[in-house]
Amino acid sequence: MINGSTKLATPLQTLIDRALALCELMLPHCNAIYPFAAVYNDGEVDCLFAEDTLSVNNESYLIEQLQWRIIDTTTDTNGYSVLVYAATVQTEHLKKLDAIAITATAPNGEETMLLYPYFRINKKIVVSPPLNT
Repeated sequence: MINGSTKLATPLQTLIDRALALCELMLPHCNAIYPFAAVYNDGEVDCLFAEDTLSVNNESYLIEQLQWRIIDTTTDTNGYSVLVYAATVQTEHLKKLDAIAITATAPNGEETMLLYPYFRINKKIVVSPPLNT
């Protein structure tokens, strides 16, 4: 699924594969991805969502809230995490593409940013391989 020289640890690849599968299920029913996160600890995958019941509910606020939940969940563990949200990428020819942005983090704090453009074909979502960022 990852092209180029990017080699991710198995737990991160598991999280990414599951996150993309969830996005493929959600996107036919909505215009964009609601931000979410997932954590891999001791062989278990847990999904994290932000609470949007507060009066401030823009996407950057939700992403920040998820970042804090990831920190709370993975501190003092060997946990891996992914943060998933909607993005738009612009091609060399100035064409804008919808994308799934994934920030993958290893227990040592090393982060990898992946952008997966996707296309809607009828009611099906087709996710492209990640762009090199």
